[in-house]
Amino acid sequence: MRFDRDTHLHSREHVLADDLSRAMLEPKRFAAYLGIAEMYHESDLRALAKRVVQKPDLDPQNRGKYFFGALKGLTKRPERLGELKAKRRQLIKRCSMRYAQTTNRRRTS
Repeated sequence: MRFDRDTHLHSREHVLADDLSRAMLEPKRFAAYLGIAEMYHESDLRALAKRVVQKPDLDPQNRGKYFFGALKGLTKRPERLGELKAKRRQLIKRCSMRYAQTTNRRRTS
């Protein structure tokens, strides 16, 4: 048996987000799970996901809502918060500069 690597998952956070979104039966919300994978410890998220999946009286369609509601009890990774804020500021600055630039083309009427 040969293992085929998924080229879209290129970091630990991407693999964790993919695992979480599939476990909660919400593969289309990958971006939301990627955001929390960067903010919380991996072991805490995996333990919480295991607890949510094994909950017997929870409807499988409501797993994601319950999971995101239970995140409030977890502590965030303090070492990553500064990096994430700096990355967001840099992205916002880059996007605003992109729209502020003008082209050398003449305006057509």
